[in-house]
Amino acid sequence: VGNGIEKMSKLLMPILLVLIIGISLFSLTLSYTDASGITRTGLEGLAVYVIPNFEGMTFSKFMQILMDAAGQLFYSISVAMGIMITYGSYVKKDVDLGKSVNQIEFFDTFVAFLAGLMIVPAVYTFMGLEGMKAGPTLMFVSLPKVFEAMGALGPFVGILFFVTVLFAALTSSVSVMEAVVAGVMDRFSVSRKKASLIIACITFVMG
Repeated sequence: VGNGIEKMSKLLMPILLVLIIGISLFSLTLSYTDASGITRTGLEGLAVYVIPNFEGMTFSKFMQILMDAAGQLFYSISVAMGIMITYGSYVKKDVDLGKSVNQIEFFDTFVAFLAGLMIVPAVYTFMGLEGMKAGPTLMFVSLPKVFEAMGALGPFVGILFFVTVLFAALTSSVSVMEAVVAGVMDRFSVSRKKASLIIACITFVMG
């Protein structure tokens, strides 16, 4: 964990953050005219993203949105997955856990907002409001169009972005597995390699 994902995260995650900020700013400069002659811009997409629209809002719909947001929040910060307990056991005694938690909350919210800022204006620009219905695949639908709009620089930025996203997904997977692997190591007194192999085999079979 320390010599692997932590070292790589210190290198690749700042690169990913810089890319997200840069792509977000570029998305705001986009402009596109569709076949019907309607022109949409990234700044209009920004307004769609940050300005609430309460048209048709009912109490039941509000509660559904609230529950969806809470579910995303719990998933994002890994509540009830054992990850925080496992990694917390690795932290040195002189580390201020309260301060660390506040930093995690801030950066998690900040990066989530930036991710929306990167994707929503681009989706609105190229596909309008109907494009928002694509769900989790929006990143793979809208960002290639953004990279194409960057010209010659686009392929390089696109490859670098998706490589860092792949690594971010890998570290998230390792985080989830670490709680189980650590449990197997403690319970059965086996090495990390054996515990990882056991869990990998079980996961593969169940998958």
